[in-house]
Amino acid sequence: MKSIFIHPLFVLAATCLAGGFIGIGCSSTTSSYGDAERPKAVDLYVAAVEAYHSGNHARAKDRLQLATRINPELRMAHSLLGDLYRAEGNYPAAREQYLAMTRLDPYTAANHYRLGLTYQFLQRFKDAAASYLRALELEPASWKSNMNLGLTYLALDQYDDAFKYVDMATRLAPKESQAWSNFGVVLDARAQFPQAESAYRKSLELGGNNVTTMMNLTSNLLNQEKPAEAGAVMQQAISLERTPVTLKRYGDTFMASRRFDEAIQQFDEALKLDARYLPALNEKGVAYIRIYDERELGLNDAPRIKALETWKQSLAINANQPRVQQWVRKWTEQRLFDQ
Repeated sequence: MKSIFIHPLFVLAATCLAGGFIGIGCSSTTSSYGDAERPKAVDLYVAAVEAYHSGNHARAKDRLQLATRINPELRMAHSLLGDLYRAEGNYPAAREQYLAMTRLDPYTAANHYRLGLTYQFLQRFKDAAASYLRALELEPASWKSNMNLGLTYLALDQYDDAFKYVDMATRLAPKESQAWSNFGVVLDARAQFPQAESAYRKSLELGGNNVTTMMNLTSNLLNQEKPAEAGAVMQQAISLERTPVTLKRYGDTFMASRRFDEAIQQFDEALKLDARYLPALNEKGVAYIRIYDERELGLNDAPRIKALETWKQSLAINANQPRVQQWVRKWTEQRLFDQ
């Protein structure tokens, strides 16, 4: 299982009391630039911070870009610029800023952590692992570095290492719901389903209403053949977030209980919100086939026809679905064979 449900929490900026500026790893810098240039770069940084706090992130980014060109060793400018790039999803650009930070300030764990986080978003997992390991050398008690290193090892299919570090995160931060939720993800990947269920429930006790954790718990309960419990969890999730994803997952719990009509109803609710949501469309076709095969015993052809119509609708949206194409062929040929 390689799905990683992670919502990292980190501070965009920290206050440097000595200088009054906003940044991470803020300290005096040395460079080959003259005194006339260095204050200009700092002034641009201060203007960027003001723009950031006023909500004008475009201006903040522009000022920071200019500041780092004038003085490439201005750490606080690289730090905030990296955070802005990461917030907008520009991970390659964020990586360059965080690399500069690790070069300018190699002994601050947060710099390596944020670089690792960016590598993780870029799916460069070996690089992410190296960055997190360096962060842990500097700050062994960081639960976030331990947790994200564990998730990185999970992405690399190194399940024992994944367990080691995510387990450590829960020991270091036993009241952090995020640590327990991701511990559940690792335990699920190791097929330790009862233990994973306990981790998810612990996370929800600590963190309240995290829909991602609820959906992971639902999958876990379905793996344990507990569809009624899974359905109860998804009812709560839908009360918080009524989306195509949550409605489709709720339908899955009815499929597991062989309540196909109710499953189709939930898939239709998902499709009302997004008519192109293929997982709901495809599973709706499966539900019709289950009705045809198990309830109608092949005597009533209407469910089979509805299934084929549903899958063809899905293929009209995205033809590159080999599995759905196979279903269409199979159930078209099945009727021809029966005749």
